[in-house]
Parts: sequence; structure tokens; C-alpha cells
Amino acid sequence: MTKVASVLGIAAAGVLATACATTTHDAARMEARTTLANAAELSGTDAADVVGKTSIAWGDRFTAANLFERATDDRASVGKRFNLAGAYLVTGREAQAAALYRELVRDGQFTYAYSNRPMDNRNVPVRRFNIADESARRLAQIEARNPAFAPAPASGVLSAESFGTPVAAIVGGTPIIGRISDAQAIALDAAGGGN
Repeated sequence: MTKVASVLGIAAAGVLATACATTTHDAARMEARTTLANAAELSGTDAADVVGKTSIAWGDRFTAANLFERATDDRASVGKRFNLAGAYLVTGREAQAAALYRELVRDGQFTYAYSNRPMDNRNVPVRRFNIADESARRLAQIEARNPAFAPAPASGVLSAESFGTPVAAIVGGTPIIGRISDAQAIALDAAGGGN
């Protein structure tokens, strides 16, 4: 499977938003902690989204997910919701990712984005893609791995095998369902859960 984190940092309308190449990992983590500590004032803003892109570029997936949650509100742009869905996917929260990707298949059809480069490999080429198409591709992968996340058939009856599929992915031995605390996200990334 390709590294999903490589396409998380996106910007619409041809503006490439990447993490600053001169930022150290320690400085990026400090900025993420500060942003999360001031999250009440940042809800629904671009600041948390920008810091989240830096975190995901460094491989701090759990911290990035919490930052993207702060950047996303009920009026969130297609790009912000795509970043959040991708962060959910790479942290094992496939049910949440699938729900967002379903929305983005419809809402992202006229939005193009650019991939972000991971900080540990700046030679990865930047890729332009349509958010609806990429969301559909990722949703198909999620549903292929876990049929329980696929929509119910038209009759509304799920197949018997769907009931035997676990509903939460296991990351580091712990089921991740829903939101995790900021302190827990930072600790998971610091312990190598984000790399």
C-alpha cells in the first residue's frame, strides 16, 4: 500500500502548502503543542490546519489528526475535511475516515489538490489530484479491507459476514475509536506511533 500520509497536506486552487523544510522536528512538535493548548480560540481556523500539515509531514499522525479536528467545523472546506479523513485513515480510525470520504466523493468533485512531501524524504514528487477521485479510491480500499464499512445494500439488510468484521482498527495494540486526547496523541507520536 502506498504511504497515505504523502497526500495529506493539500491546498486548493494550485497553492502548495508544505511544511517549512528548515523547521526541526522538535520545533514542529513544540508548535503543535502550543496550537493544541490554544485550540479553543483556533476552532475552525486555518492555523490548526497549517500546523497539522507540518505535523503529518514529520510523521506525527495522531497529533496531526487532533489538529485537523480543530481546523474542521461544520463549515469546513473540502481540503480540511480531506486532511482530517486522511489523518483518521493513517491512525486506524477507518470508520470515521470512510464517513468523511463518502461526503468528499460528492463534495470534492471540482476541487484539485497537491500532495505534501514527507520531511524524511523531500525527493517524493508532488502530485496533483482530484479530491473526489482520491476519496473514492481510498474509500474503496477501506471497504475492501472491511466490508462492515460499506453501505448497506438497497434492501437495508447486511450480509452475515459483515457482522463478523471488527469495527475498529488496532493501532499499537489499542483500538482507536473516536477522539483521543491531545496528551495521548503527543505521547503516541513521541513513542514512535507516528512514524
